[in-house]
Amino acid sequence: MKRTNILKVNLWILIGVLALTSCERDSFISEEDGFETQVHEHHLGHRNCGKDHHMEELLSDPAYRMAYEKRMEKFETYQKENVGTRALCSSPVVIPVAVHYQGVASPNTACLVALAQTQIAVLNNDFQGTNSDISKWNSDQSHFPGISNGETCVEFVLANQNHPSGYGLNNGDLAVTVNKTSGDQVNQWSGYLNFFIQPNTGLLGYSPLGGAGNGDGVVIDANAFGVGSGCNGVTPQSPYNLGRTLTHELGHYLNLDHIWGNGCGVDDLVSDTPNQSAENYDCPNVPQSSCGSKDLSMNYMDYVNDACMYMFSNGQSTRMENYINSSLTGLVNNASNVISSGGNTGGGNDGDSDPTEECAKPSDSSASNITETRATISWTDMPEAIKYRIKYKEVGTSGYTYRTTTNPTKTLTGLIPGATYQYNVRTQCPQGWTSYTTEYYFTLAGGGSGGGDQDPSCADIKVTLKLDDFPEETTWEIVDDQTNQVVLSGGPYNASQAGKTKNKTICLADGLYSFYIDDEYGDGICCDYGNGSVKLKNGNGQVFAALDGYFGYYDVIYFEIANGTASFKSEDKDVKQVQTTKKQRDNKNYSN
Repeated sequence: MKRTNILKVNLWILIGVLALTSCERDSFISEEDGFETQVHEHHLGHRNCGKDHHMEELLSDPAYRMAYEKRMEKFETYQKENVGTRALCSSPVVIPVAVHYQGVASPNTACLVALAQTQIAVLNNDFQGTNSDISKWNSDQSHFPGISNGETCVEFVLANQNHPSGYGLNNGDLAVTVNKTSGDQVNQWSGYLNFFIQPNTGLLGYSPLGGAGNGDGVVIDANAFGVGSGCNGVTPQSPYNLGRTLTHELGHYLNLDHIWGNGCGVDDLVSDTPNQSAENYDCPNVPQSSCGSKDLSMNYMDYVNDACMYMFSNGQSTRMENYINSSLTGLVNNASNVISSGGNTGGGNDGDSDPTEECAKPSDSSASNITETRATISWTDMPEAIKYRIKYKEVGTSGYTYRTTTNPTKTLTGLIPGATYQYNVRTQCPQGWTSYTTEYYFTLAGGGSGGGDQDPSCADIKVTLKLDDFPEETTWEIVDDQTNQVVLSGGPYNASQAGKTKNKTICLADGLYSFYIDDEYGDGICCDYGNGSVKLKNGNGQVFAALDGYFGYYDVIYFEIANGTASFKSEDKDVKQVQTTKKQRDNKNYSN
């Protein structure tokens, strides 16, 4: 999809579209009698939002318009200066959150705090791409060659210290207020990402397109916030009871438009989302088609039901990260002031329970199965842990390597024989990441030429990839076919890496695996623009699978590891299409 990075176009989408519909709200405003009932029934039948109408009101204020335009200019400048520099997420940017319930009759505060915690957990899973239903992408992705799901490098955490005065909150309390605020902006809560939960809004929610962090935030209807049975006065109702309304509206706050833009001729300003004529509702069959391409209807920025949206695209994640880094630094900088990284951020413990039963950073760790090039790190499995992150480096060097796992153990490979390593571990709890543990150390065996002892628990698999002239189009991954989990991945690569050879090694247990390589443009990695190729090798250097790089959008190798040795099973690849001209290729018009 062709990107148009011009501020006037962005403003046209925000303002000019008002001559059309504003998320289907205006058609109900003309009804003088029964307004709330009609709108309420409508928004429980089909998803809607008030982003367009809200932006119309905000931009009618000259001061707001000026500040907004400056914010967008900073964002566009940042985007241009950071093209192609997005890396794998080693440590997420932390954003402090406050939740404000408004107009709740007979509130149960403890229940409302717990509901806020479950909603924040949904957000983190959705934005980081760790939601359980992302597994649907394994089957749906075949319809969308060149598109990858996004893993946004951000962590939303309920603040728990140094709260604004006058709200009855003490240090250690989570930033959840009940019937203490009104409206959709509270200046005292500047520096927080605010969620305002209101009854009978007439819409599922609304947000500015590109928030300011100045006490503004996202409004969510009380019937669309959180998951489960809810609380008195705040009860998520089907089909919007999985917390995805806030995911959608928060996407707007982080500068994502609806995925359809404003029809076939108007872009949503994200390069890897297909053109789409209009919104999709309910749970459409995949794929639906419009504008000469397939609709990415499962995207969080469409209008489908909660159960049928489950992904951001990689381009959307990049855009949100760029907006945070350019225009929401006030939120990011305030995190260390209002979040205690090592304390209890759960908010639900009254001090009577055993602290060893709380989700916290691991209390102990050790290294085992140490050879010349790898070591298995294990640590205490913490209650309610979502996942763990380990960072490690050779002692005396700078720059950590990061690995993430859902299990309390991780085998580190590709290490330097005889070297001493230091490492730390931290836990992702339902309320956010803990601080890292104290440093632990281990020393690898020998340093001789024999390659070290063989670890019977896994086999070293080496990926050797020679890049073509367009490495920024190449991505790959190894998937464990038993769990559908990605165990190793690479790309896209910087354009300066053209023609270079990249190597990665991982130690895998016996089982069935798939190696996927994708080319965003659809002309493989050989042989018109460079001579790219792939070799998969066992630990002894033996090649068990080789790809000549001649494919279209994808090539897949299925292989098996048995008794510590990998062997080729089968291959499936996309047929390469008619070659483009050099001029077309250089223009890189991704209009497929």
